Amino acid sequence: MKTLVLYFLLLVLTGEGIALLLINRDKSQQKILAEVTTFTATPVPTAVPTPTATPTPTPTPKPKPTPTKTPTPVPQPKYTSQQINEFINRFAGQYGVSPDVLRYMAICESGFNPLAQNLGYAGLYQFGAVTWKNLRVKIGEDPDANLRFNAEEAVQTAAYALSIGKSALWPNCYP
Repeated sequence: MKTLVLYFLLLVLTGEGIALLLINRDKSQQKILAEVTTFTATPVPTAVPTPTATPTPTPTPKPKPTPTKTPTPVPQPKYTSQQINEFINRFAGQYGVSPDVLRYMAICESGFNPLAQNLGYAGLYQFGAVTWKNLRVKIGEDPDANLRFNAEEAVQTAAYALSIGKSALWPNCYP
């Protein structure tokens, strides 16, 4: 039994020795590993962000105002003042209006000038293109806006307009 105890003790002591060796061995490895794994970080330069160029806004061009179309008179027959007065008398009688009112309006609107133009209005009585076309269609005549420059056509159209009560077309020149 003594041998057994001795054997046991020897076994225990041997086991402890081996255990100590293993523990020390592990510590030395730990130490070495710790030395190997201990490091100081080397700063790695990072790219400095460069600011992106802010796009320069392109100014939007301002729309140019569309000029008012000024009618270009198509060559019309030239009439004397006497001939224009004859047209006034003829169409005043035809449409039952006063020749004096037609004459006054022509002088007021255009200075008795069949080629007068102002801000889209044209002719002896300064008709606008749309008004001219509407009136001319009603009397069955050519609605071409260039005919506003023809004294005979203008007198006829003005006489018709007055005969149907359209004196408001001339707010400043109807007596």
